Amino acid sequence: MSKFANIGASTVFLFLATLLIVSRFATETFHTPLIFFGFALLITLGIVTTMAGKKSLGQSLIALALFAAITLIWAFATIPFYDPGFDGYAYHLSAIWDIGEGWNPFFSPHNNIWVDSYPNGYWVLQSYIVSLTGLLMSGQALIVGLMAAVALLSYGFFLDSCAENIPRFPRIAALIFSGILVANPVVIGQLLTHYVDAPLYLFGVALALFLLSDAFRENRLARLSALCCIILMVNTKTAALYYTPLIVFAGFVAELTIQRADRDLLKRGLLWIRKKGLLFAFTFILGVTVIGFKPYVTNILDHGQLLYPSVSKIMKGNEPENVIPLSAPMKFVYGIFAQTDHSEWPIDAPIELKIPGTFQLSEFKYLRFDTRRGGFGPFFSLALLAAIAAFTIRRLAHRKHSRAISTRAEDGLALFGALMILASMFFPESWWARYVPFTWLSAILFIAAFIKLNHAKKWDFAARVLAFVALLSFLGCILASGLGAVRESRLLYARTEMIEKISLFPEVKLLMFYDPPAYRDFQSTSTQDGLAVWTRLLADRGLKTEISHERNQFDCDMAGYLNGGIYWCVIIDEMQ
Repeated sequence: MSKFANIGASTVFLFLATLLIVSRFATETFHTPLIFFGFALLITLGIVTTMAGKKSLGQSLIALALFAAITLIWAFATIPFYDPGFDGYAYHLSAIWDIGEGWNPFFSPHNNIWVDSYPNGYWVLQSYIVSLTGLLMSGQALIVGLMAAVALLSYGFFLDSCAENIPRFPRIAALIFSGILVANPVVIGQLLTHYVDAPLYLFGVALALFLLSDAFRENRLARLSALCCIILMVNTKTAALYYTPLIVFAGFVAELTIQRADRDLLKRGLLWIRKKGLLFAFTFILGVTVIGFKPYVTNILDHGQLLYPSVSKIMKGNEPENVIPLSAPMKFVYGIFAQTDHSEWPIDAPIELKIPGTFQLSEFKYLRFDTRRGGFGPFFSLALLAAIAAFTIRRLAHRKHSRAISTRAEDGLALFGALMILASMFFPESWWARYVPFTWLSAILFIAAFIKLNHAKKWDFAARVLAFVALLSFLGCILASGLGAVRESRLLYARTEMIEKISLFPEVKLLMFYDPPAYRDFQSTSTQDGLAVWTRLLADRGLKTEISHERNQFDCDMAGYLNGGIYWCVIIDEMQ
């Protein structure tokens, strides 16, 4: 089963990266998605069979079939639901639809400044789902397929690398491990959205596991899959420019630790750089400058900035007031030890700190797609501290018990986790969970290192108790994120249920209840496509709409909030 898990997961990430690459050769006329699917499928299967043997062909096909089935089932099962997020209506959906209808970002600018300036690789992949299904909101289903692929990969990784110390029910332990890994509250909260923080996390976790797999035992297919993850990451979100090199560096440190039989550290480091590091660096540069030519190179050519618009403009109005003057490490402390709280206006309401393990019942309803206070859930600070403490106690007991016992692999996993914590801690917006999603991975890697260590009698009971506390804390966070996501979706469903009732009127007005940011340049004039997006979504449901820029909801006989800053309005007098 672990062999299928490893080959199957590799096949999925190879296919997605290949599909993105071949898509860059499209012209600005509509091409059937099946052409690019066919090319990507043939290339992927050819690579996998070359590297893993002809017997792997059947496993690859099964994995891709399951990936497609899971994605499509979710797409059709969620037809009644709209995106609970905000940015989906502002720019994600318009980007996906325009790409699916023939717009090639490499050939022309987009009128929406965010679409024109942000990485578009993940939108490209989502556009295939929309084009094939004809469902306007189906692009969000890709995240469920990615969750399945990463769960499969982590299941195989745990069985191969960590399960030797679990004599009873190792497969169940592997299922728990993979389930917790993919059920990051950031991912759960964004399941029905088109946000890209969750995909970035899943691509990054896959990169980490492929690097670790190759570190434990040389694996060319895992290494190639890691290269694919690099390409996918940097074309999903600009934060990948920060996280991708650091994940690779963590893999480098972990491999030096795991393979430290040769004491010549410098020699092994230079060998890794020559054998792997240069290839990773080249792929990163290729992913940014060629495959990611738009927006990275075009931002510099057109605006003189790699990140455009500036981060200060993007973050204005999004930070809780008491973290604005803090350093990044202190913001991280506030984010981890925060009480989970609402994300409604005013966003500048302060973050409240709390003692790890304490909670209020209200914390089980507030987690959602972009929670700005305690976004990993009410027990995450306890989970992180308990995971680190459990590993530390068992590691110290091993050191005192016998210096002859090798702990290379365990130390490698723990170092990887520690470096991910440091990477998250120094990210500029480290207080916001969706911007530092790999903190969740860090805690789980410490638990994996704890499990991989052989049991030592001294203090082991305390270590086991702490590990169990960490496990329960993870589950509590996942429960809270699930309840929060269900609550958010129910609220949106109740609001959009009115669509069936207002469809009885011959015309419905759509209006924006706030003034969007006035970012303009010589290419793009819009920052908010919500009116156009909802016009199309409602037309798909049979509603005739008119965009109004003059009225507000108080002039309406009937009115209601849709989402993304848009109101619907019915004025009965105008229909008589």
